[in-house]
Amino acid sequence: MDSKEDLKKYVLSHGCYSPEENLRIYEEWFANSPRYLFRAVDRKYGITKKILCDVGCAYGANLFCCASGSYGIEIDHEKVRFANSLGLKVYQRNIENEGIQGLPDVEVIWCSAVLEHVDSQDVFLTRLRSLLKPDGLLILYVPVIPLFPFLQNMPKIGKYVSGYMDEGHTMAFVPSTLRFICEQAGFKTIELSPSYPGFLSLLNHMPVANRLTGRCVYVGQNT
Repeated sequence: MDSKEDLKKYVLSHGCYSPEENLRIYEEWFANSPRYLFRAVDRKYGITKKILCDVGCAYGANLFCCASGSYGIEIDHEKVRFANSLGLKVYQRNIENEGIQGLPDVEVIWCSAVLEHVDSQDVFLTRLRSLLKPDGLLILYVPVIPLFPFLQNMPKIGKYVSGYMDEGHTMAFVPSTLRFICEQAGFKTIELSPSYPGFLSLLNHMPVANRLTGRCVYVGQNT
């Protein structure tokens, strides 16, 4: 799409639900897409120029700026139906339970705020790795337990450190355990960034300081 206005018109005219629901979905999921973290990672790794799989893609907003051949995976039927009505390629699949049979290989996997909902992280990550071409990149975002959990009760700060407690999470991580399970699944760690990107990224390499935030980005390579 050439502009946000073009994208809005397209979503509202092609979405498969009522005008009111199409508008709600647009405003919540498309109006500010792609979000800051996706854009920041793209600036560094050029992920929108590669064939990408967005795991847990919701309504597929990121796919509008991805290379031809990119696709999404989503567990929720209503979100898949909406994405498909926009002409996006999104598969309804529970990777943990159903596997990845029949899905095309990709150069990048983007997986944001999904891993903390998965029961068997080792199975999930191993299956994601099998989707990647040689030297392909896995990019994970997860909320993590901060060094000082009491900060979650502080105004303005709390929302940045309390995400690990959200409903539906089956696992909580710290940066070192996130790195461990990804490497156990066969990935070579390229970057582990609790403060991504910006000037706070200086904290990433400082013991203790890299636990101050409640979020983490992992970038790994398929070896």
